[in-house]
Amino acid sequence: MANTAFSIDGRTFAFETVIDAAPAIGSYVSLRVDAEHVYLGQLIDESVGRSADGDGRVVTGTGNLLARLGDAGSERLDGTDVFGHADMTPASGDVVAGHLSVGSGSAAAIELGRLQRMPDVPAQLHAKGFGRHTFLCGQSGSGKTYTLGVVLERLLLETDINIAVIDPNSDYVNLGTLRPQADSGLSPETYVKLAERYASVSSGIHVFGGEGAPKRLRALYGRLSFEQQTMVLGLDPIRDPEEYNAFIRTVRTLDGDGYSLDDLMVAIRASFNDDVRRLGLRIDNLGIARQSIWAGTNEPVMEMLPDDWRMMVADIGSLPSGREGSIAAAALLGFLWDQRHARRPLLIVIDEAHNICPQNPADSNQALATEHMIRIAGEGRKYGLYLLLSTQRPGKVHQNVLSQCDNLLMMKMNSATDVQTLTETFSYAPQGLMAKAPGFGLGEGLAAGKIAPDPLLFRSGQRFTVEGGTDVPSTWAKAR
Repeated sequence: MANTAFSIDGRTFAFETVIDAAPAIGSYVSLRVDAEHVYLGQLIDESVGRSADGDGRVVTGTGNLLARLGDAGSERLDGTDVFGHADMTPASGDVVAGHLSVGSGSAAAIELGRLQRMPDVPAQLHAKGFGRHTFLCGQSGSGKTYTLGVVLERLLLETDINIAVIDPNSDYVNLGTLRPQADSGLSPETYVKLAERYASVSSGIHVFGGEGAPKRLRALYGRLSFEQQTMVLGLDPIRDPEEYNAFIRTVRTLDGDGYSLDDLMVAIRASFNDDVRRLGLRIDNLGIARQSIWAGTNEPVMEMLPDDWRMMVADIGSLPSGREGSIAAAALLGFLWDQRHARRPLLIVIDEAHNICPQNPADSNQALATEHMIRIAGEGRKYGLYLLLSTQRPGKVHQNVLSQCDNLLMMKMNSATDVQTLTETFSYAPQGLMAKAPGFGLGEGLAAGKIAPDPLLFRSGQRFTVEGGTDVPSTWAKAR
């Protein structure tokens, strides 16, 4: 039996082949009806059954028709390409590469790596597709962090978009530092060209961290929203009416919104009111004034960036406590939302998103960060605010954020529950390809949505910059 296919709608096709000759799911195929009608297609689903005579097994499945192939290259389909029989053969790498590059149009292409099924063909994403919210997921050890680094490097090199990263594990603090040439896998000539290009963007990368960092991750208390100021102090207007009111009255004595937490404490200590003094005891007892995140009145804060900045990384993993990290994340998200009317395109990258916008927030600051994320997910695009969420726990990310993502980058996922949740949420990604996620190797994944010309099974490419973060060495497992 030859590999055969037919199409009844001019958009999709069905195929049948013997099991020994079946192309792998996700592969690109050439469908030849006759000398004048040849099409490019992609297999997206398959199943195995018995042949009609019962003596062997056959593979049947479906695919998408992608383009009409001719001497002039790929042509768009219009739904009229119906055929009853076509011979199906593997597509050539040149044809597939040409098809993928044409799909980008005038927008930049982001080379993520290589196609799993055709290692000689670049896996290219549409840069313009990142103008929709993107969800990246993969279990621990899947290569998720590395792949996100590849995406961010390419976006810095190939586009002009600004990027803000909330980094809980210090994984992206070195995005401004190229690997040494000997470790890059590039020839000396190629490396020199890359270094020249990257120098133009690395100067615009600003990393804010904890104690000892060249740029401190700090917030000015008075510039937080009033809601967050009271959340930081653990004040509730119903549960703590006297202290809450004392806070309002004390803040009114301070000038504008440029006051620091120290300024607030000075005003509290100058008061003889019992409720105000109890407010001061609350701040002292909770150790809030001793947190490293608070800037003095004239000290720089994390949102102070030059006009020509390209990327800012908030290294919340370097802060002494998770509470300070939650405060910083909520403050930064609030600041970015407040700047929305500038309509300056901005990609907001949230690593470990299940800890920043969980379905069930653990504290008030985490709840506030989640509220900001839901607002950005629902309304941010019209202001040029785009999300890129990364997590190994997709089921714990708030559903109102997850459901707004139009792009998926899915890496190895062993959990059947997580795969099922993702399949239901990202219905635009073929189920047959998503079902392959448990079998992905290191750095392998599926790209689907507005960022991908077709659902792409990819293998991540080489990172240019030094990886941040580190795992605990496994020397403890050495044989004794």
